[in-house]
Amino acid sequence: MFFISMLSYLVEFGVFLKIKIWFCVIQIIVCHFFNFAHSAELKVYIAEYPPFQVLSEKGDHGGFSVELFNEIVKLSDLNIEYIPVPWVRAQTLVAEQENSLLFTMAKTPEREALYNWVATIYVVNEGVFSLKSRTDININTLDDVHRYSIALPRGDVSVKTLDIFPNYTKGVYIVEHQEQCMKMLNLGRVDLNYNNDVGFFNAAQMLGFKREQFTQIFTTGQTEMGIVANNHSDPEDLRKIRQALLILKENGIYNKIQRKWFTESMDKEFDSIKL
Repeated sequence: MFFISMLSYLVEFGVFLKIKIWFCVIQIIVCHFFNFAHSAELKVYIAEYPPFQVLSEKGDHGGFSVELFNEIVKLSDLNIEYIPVPWVRAQTLVAEQENSLLFTMAKTPEREALYNWVATIYVVNEGVFSLKSRTDININTLDDVHRYSIALPRGDVSVKTLDIFPNYTKGVYIVEHQEQCMKMLNLGRVDLNYNNDVGFFNAAQMLGFKREQFTQIFTTGQTEMGIVANNHSDPEDLRKIRQALLILKENGIYNKIQRKWFTESMDKEFDSIKL
């Protein structure tokens, strides 16, 4: 009788032990799942836009914004993936996908309503550019722009700023990239290009054009350039990004990266980053 009871006990104990092991396994899986979810990969969409983003087929992307964000990642311990896509596509993806970011974007009221503005990382002077030799062009207001032909990149803020309707505004050429606008301007195929000082003169240099060939004929004002996120992104991740950016400004790394990429405009500063 004793042996029967002992055998029954061992069988029950074995079953209990198996249940306990399975419970531990399930617990580990569940904990791993929640840890993974908490550190979910942040998709960072970037488009070619020197000197802010300089893309590489090898994946070692560069540029002011990319280098700055790499330093942010080191401080904030974020799990990210860079995804290079065309600019218009990037805007659509970030508007639709949770836990996604995009830089570098010009700040406008319309975009603030569509995205979560994470932080300002630079300030540029926006305006209208032409060949310096075109002394016949006279721009005193934005309305004057409509008297001339102009090339603009698809999805750019300039289309809204200039109140242009690409489908039926005469003399407007919408192209895929800002570099195409620059080439058209240089060849005299259009009279004007709307851009910012950093983007325009950097593109001119990369295309082999002389800076002295062009002039910013009209300035509309300063525009903040920054990082935006999907409105449903993790607030803690965004807080970490803002906090890291403040640290980088305090420890001098921000200024070091700025001097590397903006030799012509080292005097630009801003204090608009808030936690």
